[in-house]
Amino acid sequence: METSSKDFQFEIFKEAIKIFRTSNIVLSPISLLFPLSILSKGAKGQTLSEFQKLLNDSKNKNIYIENLDQIYNTIKTESCLKIANAVLTKVKVNSSFIEKGKKNDVKFDELKNASQVNDWVKEKTNKKITKIIDGLDPLCVMIILNALYFHDNWKEKFDPKKTSIKPFHLSNQTTKNVNFMNHFFKDANYFENEKFQALKLLYNQTKITATIVLPKPNVNINDLMLKMTTSNFFALFHNTNTADVELYLPKIKMENSYTLDGMLNALGLKEAYSANADFSALTNFKPIFINNVNQKTFLEMDESGTTAVAVTGLKLFTLGITNQKIPRIMICDKPYLVFLTKYCPDIKKTLILFCAKIENP
Repeated sequence: METSSKDFQFEIFKEAIKIFRTSNIVLSPISLLFPLSILSKGAKGQTLSEFQKLLNDSKNKNIYIENLDQIYNTIKTESCLKIANAVLTKVKVNSSFIEKGKKNDVKFDELKNASQVNDWVKEKTNKKITKIIDGLDPLCVMIILNALYFHDNWKEKFDPKKTSIKPFHLSNQTTKNVNFMNHFFKDANYFENEKFQALKLLYNQTKITATIVLPKPNVNINDLMLKMTTSNFFALFHNTNTADVELYLPKIKMENSYTLDGMLNALGLKEAYSANADFSALTNFKPIFINNVNQKTFLEMDESGTTAVAVTGLKLFTLGITNQKIPRIMICDKPYLVFLTKYCPDIKKTLILFCAKIENP
């Protein structure tokens, strides 16, 4: 059981919630994890210490660095989940760093122009995301990329004939009419307490699950997440209680783009952004430091299933619960949460592939 006091996957989502309190959020902690963990293998000294502190679950400080191979292999076992990593560089990379990257199928190539980067993005996301950078700054000497693509149908599909327009209650106290899907789930994986309802939805070809978290009336969605402990958060994904549930869930299709530097800085990654950064295990070229980390995401949920896509680009620059067996109803007609997760048995850790806060479907 995951009982740590803090965890990178949860903390980065909470930082996003602090910033985007009334906006939709679709974030991929795992897509962000890979460029950061790959880069950490090229860090030394205080720079490495900051990565180790950032990419931890408190119980094991280096779990997301030391166990990146197991995480990658867990993702690769899913036919509906595609992952790709690349390092595009203008400077010579140490051979030892290249060998470490090969364990996660990192593709190394010369960094040429923005079109090269964006073509990689289009290919790895089936054109769901077409661009991660607008241009290539002359001072940019390296870009580390990750792409994550998921698509699968629901194990129990929603009947399109039952989809109907209903009001969704926004955080600003107004309403908006949206298309709601409807399905009755028999013996569903369901948890409820005084603060929220949680329902786990299954997919057809994968062990990945979608957990829908709906706050109770008078419970603010942001406060719910910001006050939740890490152990209670991860407990959501290990619930074994069942109930009959009638679910009303909005159809959603949204794209988001984030600059993640402020969030990473707030979580303690500071020296890596300065000219004092020590990436001597990556390259002999100096100085080299993080200039920008950004992520673009795409999320679509309809009657058939789910498509979730993320691309993360990291640019390096130089200077110049309940047991009651009675039917439940979940009407997600106000802001709610969605988590797409996959359990990694090798490290006994739930991987948060995508996390979303739906404020305005």
